[in-house]
Amino acid sequence: MSGLRVLDIDERGRLLIAAAEDDQVRLVETDAKGARKELAVATGVTTAKYLPGERKVVVQHGTPAQLSLLPVGGKITPLVGGPDHATELLGVLPGRIVYRANRRHRLLFSVVIRNVLVGEEQAVYDRGGAVVEAAVSPNSRYIAIRLPRKLVLVDTMPLTEDDHVRLISAEPAERGRRNLRWLPDSTRLVATEYEPDTARVVRFEVTSESWHPLVVSLSPTAIGWVAPDGRRVAVVEGDRISFHQTENGRFLRAATLSGAVAEDGFLWSPDSRSVAVTTVDGSLSVVEAESAAIRDITVD
Repeated sequence: MSGLRVLDIDERGRLLIAAAEDDQVRLVETDAKGARKELAVATGVTTAKYLPGERKVVVQHGTPAQLSLLPVGGKITPLVGGPDHATELLGVLPGRIVYRANRRHRLLFSVVIRNVLVGEEQAVYDRGGAVVEAAVSPNSRYIAIRLPRKLVLVDTMPLTEDDHVRLISAEPAERGRRNLRWLPDSTRLVATEYEPDTARVVRFEVTSESWHPLVVSLSPTAIGWVAPDGRRVAVVEGDRISFHQTENGRFLRAATLSGAVAEDGFLWSPDSRSVAVTTVDGSLSVVEAESAAIRDITVD
């Protein structure tokens, strides 16, 4: 990682920013008025997320990756990880984190939910495979897990043991459905589906076990992101961000940035009112979802 990158945005619109200087990364927080707070300096930071509703940050850093906890205004302390395996952050929930770890073998990952306060853990998926991504539903019942050639659904409250892990769909290794996000009702999953020459945003219904198109005829490099409140989908195509209604895919408005959005450079705010973006040249901006107005962010 080099330059600047927005890592997260909290409930009050504060941005968590990584500023890379050689192998050292400064973690910086800026608020909506531009006030800046230096949080920490660490080596090999790859991602970091606010714990929802708390003034704490979970930081993934080092090789192999490990996770640490950084209270805003405090010191960074180890949370989970070890020198002989990778521990990589997949997501955050109120008071909990979701991570993957390959303790048994470098290619066999487990997905774990950990209570940050008491350290209690639940291995929600322990069947191995190279877990590419995972998304936990808002009510924590379901976990959608993308493996190299399939997408599976983990039910933490199954009626029978056979229902604990079930196949959603077979997937091609290089394309298929990715960027998994749940809608607030925890029964519908949104993904971006890739084919050789096109892409589309689709929705999976857990009850009917069926896929439905939302936003179609996109470029093969497009990425769709559903808002936390489920009302809108933002679609990133190069330097353009378009906003659409989630229920029917209807186009609402669009914004054009100064450069293409970086691969991991897009975040919805928790209140779904804006998105924070990082471009490939390291520029940072906030785009309002209601108006598509753009506000540039600077970090000295």
